[in-house]
Amino acid sequence: MTTDPTLFRPLSRRPQATTVTVKDLIQKVQAGEVRIPRFQRPLRWSGKNVVELIDSVWRGYPVGSLLLWKRPADADTLLVGRAKLQVPDRADAWWVVDGQQRVTALAASLLDLDHGGDRRWVLRFDPEQQEFLLGPPPPHRKGLDVPLSVLGDLRRLGRWLRESALEEEMIDRVEDAQQRILDYAIPAYVVETSDEEALRAVFARLNSTGARMRADEVFQALLGAPSTSGRSSLDLDELQKGCDLDGFGQPARSEILKAVLAMSGLDPTRRLDDLESLQGLVSPEDAAEALSRTVAFLAEDCGIPHESLIPYPVVFFILARWFHVHPNPAPATRTLLARWVWRGAVTGVHERAAVSKMREQVRDIQPGDESGSLDRLMRRIGSPPSGPWQLEKFNHKSARSRIECLALLSLGPRDRLGMVSMGDLLCGRVAREVFTKSDWESLAEPDRELARSAANRVLLANAHSGLQAELRRWDPTKHAEALASHLIDEVAFESLVKKQIPRFLRRRAAALAQLVDRFLRDRAEWDEPTLRPLEVYLDAEAVD
Repeated sequence: MTTDPTLFRPLSRRPQATTVTVKDLIQKVQAGEVRIPRFQRPLRWSGKNVVELIDSVWRGYPVGSLLLWKRPADADTLLVGRAKLQVPDRADAWWVVDGQQRVTALAASLLDLDHGGDRRWVLRFDPEQQEFLLGPPPPHRKGLDVPLSVLGDLRRLGRWLRESALEEEMIDRVEDAQQRILDYAIPAYVVETSDEEALRAVFARLNSTGARMRADEVFQALLGAPSTSGRSSLDLDELQKGCDLDGFGQPARSEILKAVLAMSGLDPTRRLDDLESLQGLVSPEDAAEALSRTVAFLAEDCGIPHESLIPYPVVFFILARWFHVHPNPAPATRTLLARWVWRGAVTGVHERAAVSKMREQVRDIQPGDESGSLDRLMRRIGSPPSGPWQLEKFNHKSARSRIECLALLSLGPRDRLGMVSMGDLLCGRVAREVFTKSDWESLAEPDRELARSAANRVLLANAHSGLQAELRRWDPTKHAEALASHLIDEVAFESLVKKQIPRFLRRRAAALAQLVDRFLRDRAEWDEPTLRPLEVYLDAEAVD
């Protein structure tokens, strides 16, 4: 592997090795002398991680070293845990390149801060059991368990001890715990450089070793966050936000990274440690434009209104490649490309597990060859399935369940007041159970299987808290159109009212299977002729 010298430049000065005590470190955080660079990843530690860190410090275990970047910092509002601190400008602040989670955990738990109910940073020390626990002391332990924020300051501990109910031995344990924690020395390397790009590279290299970060996090640190050098950044977060057109939602950042790599003609499945050699990436403007076209195509041409309903999400980055290479395909090409989406969903060609198929389909899309690119994609689809649609256990992450949701959406689901909006549906679970497990767990196994499937689910918003009670309030004559939009006919409605669960499930399962078969025939168009753009036929005549 060849490391890109424009991304991985050497440091002009070697880091200076030093140590910093926990006491000094948290005081520097509070004073604004410790900052977090823009290219750092979000906080991902849980309360358990914080407890384990504090316990390791108390026991004197190694907790790793810090890498700090010494440079000026402006006056700002710092986020420490969930608490906000107003800090002044500093001429020689320490910016945390490696160790953000640890520094934040120490400062957020040991300083006296208001985290607005975020319990990750609220710990206590039980001197009797000599253990650290998550959360404030319960009522029966007040005056006995010490809040960790009290241990973070000598004066706070003095005041707390005067009001505590601890005996002398326990007081000694508390004071010893405070000394152990505050005097703990953490190794640190301090880098002095004005080259932010070199620091990004250091951060990415440190956090890619052993896959400590996801690929999209390393990419965002190295190439995504805004740069002081004026370099154009491929900000995955901004590209992600740009996909939310007309309520389409934001695909996972990992999917945005795959799309960027695919658009750039690179392997979207490449390993984390290969990111160092990235060259020839798509421009931010071209990436944003291709993603916008992809979202519009999925919503308008394929009838997929939200990213969470794409049967196989891999089509997102394959289509991003298509609309980067062929930004304005002919209407006939768009029709065939939509067939490719749906036929691949039915046959499973787009299944995520088939990594080699992903790569092949990305390579199929070549510049200057729209017709050939389409032909190559379509040849990978395979034959239409045989036999009717079979309902399986519902799982909103599975392709089959997403297809069933899209089929139900095609009916234009309504409630008693009118159409149900996608926005309301997506506030919670898209498809909600009519009968809960307590209603059907005593049924025969075939009926229990139907109860686990989409036959037992309707597309109604969370405003209707109890679906059985809500649906029973509907009038079968007045609300016949609304009931039909959920595949509930007169027989199914009567079964629902009488709580004849097996009858309801069987009736609706048969209707849903027929709906999905019809829906997929309409979308995949297996029996329709393949009509190419007019220029394809004209070119063929010219050759003759």
